[in-house]
Amino acid sequence: MNKQGVNIVFVVFEILLVLFVVAATIGIARSYGSSETINKINLANEVKLMVNTLVATPDDAVVGYPGNVSKYIFLLNSEEVSVFLPGDAEESKVKRMFSLPDSYQAAGTLQQKDRLCLRKERRNIILEECA
Repeated sequence: MNKQGVNIVFVVFEILLVLFVVAATIGIARSYGSSETINKINLANEVKLMVNTLVATPDDAVVGYPGNVSKYIFLLNSEEVSVFLPGDAEESKVKRMFSLPDSYQAAGTLQQKDRLCLRKERRNIILEECA
């Protein structure tokens, strides 16, 4: 095989290698973008923001999450919100911590219900199914 033939083989090999790397990168990005972990992280962050909003609200109020959350389980206490799927191991649960002002309390559990609501009554924030 002459030098020109070897160069063509190397160019074809390089092109195939680049195409493989691009395809693998796109596949990995898609799997991360659609993963349940990302969904749990987003839900936990949004519930945390809802709690913070209710704390800043001077009167009693109810806030509902606009999407369907029927796949997930939510646990709320005065220190954190946890979001997970039934059967998830402890390390798969997503937790987001927050800090409530003195005399505020937060509590509630929601297990695989369509709609999630947070209700503020005086200095209590309650996680529950929307009525």
